[in-house]
Amino acid sequence: METSPPRRLACAETWAGNSETASVVQFPGLTAWVYSVPAGTDHVGGDVHYASVCPSCIVSRIALADVSGHGETVAALGDKLREFMQIYLRDLEQLALMRDLNQALRQDFSDDHYATMVAVGWHGRRGLMVVTNAGHPPPLWYRASRAEWTWLESHGPDVPGRVAGLPLGLLPDVTYDRVVLKPQPEDVVVLYSDGISEATNPAGAELGRDGLLDLVRAIDVRSPEALGTRLVAALRTFRGDEAPQDDQTIIVMQKSDP
Repeated sequence: METSPPRRLACAETWAGNSETASVVQFPGLTAWVYSVPAGTDHVGGDVHYASVCPSCIVSRIALADVSGHGETVAALGDKLREFMQIYLRDLEQLALMRDLNQALRQDFSDDHYATMVAVGWHGRRGLMVVTNAGHPPPLWYRASRAEWTWLESHGPDVPGRVAGLPLGLLPDVTYDRVVLKPQPEDVVVLYSDGISEATNPAGAELGRDGLLDLVRAIDVRSPEALGTRLVAALRTFRGDEAPQDDQTIIVMQKSDP
């Protein structure tokens, strides 16, 4: 799949979808490569990607949700996600966004529907990134100064009775921890859906987190698009002739000039 021409989001603009895409998206001070391929033949899947820039062109947001089921449920949740993203368009923090989405899913959808989601808030002027996770696979962070890949995982306080980080829509009163980082030039943050980490090879072995880490460590980090396309090629080699069994989404982000 060829990457579409770069797309620059304007102030107050939002962009979302759950269909097949390979796009470079420009935010104030951040470049992202968004790749999504639904499983099956209908070209739309359960992975929903979302991007926005606030009216002041200061705060941007990139989110990836994996919705249980397909079809109308995904479309409805996508609409709900867009609605709350608009409400919190200016907010760098995402705790209130996650809380309200969790409540909305419990109210508006049946008990057998839920969604994992990772949301990234980006402050272009301060160069700050805030990552909040609701049961989604943890993002990867490449620290260029150390030439090192690590996982972006929150480690909130262990409080009795405190339920944290569950997928959206499962339980009421869930809290969501955050990870705050200040990426340096050439650092990269990678979001992905479980269709990536749970890919299987012809022998039926799952890639897993360790396998995904091994793949990215072997790739030269030059740009979000270059890293992403090489990762997709490595995944294709790992799967061999096996077709993807789940939707696959990768979002690669790197600090850029404002």
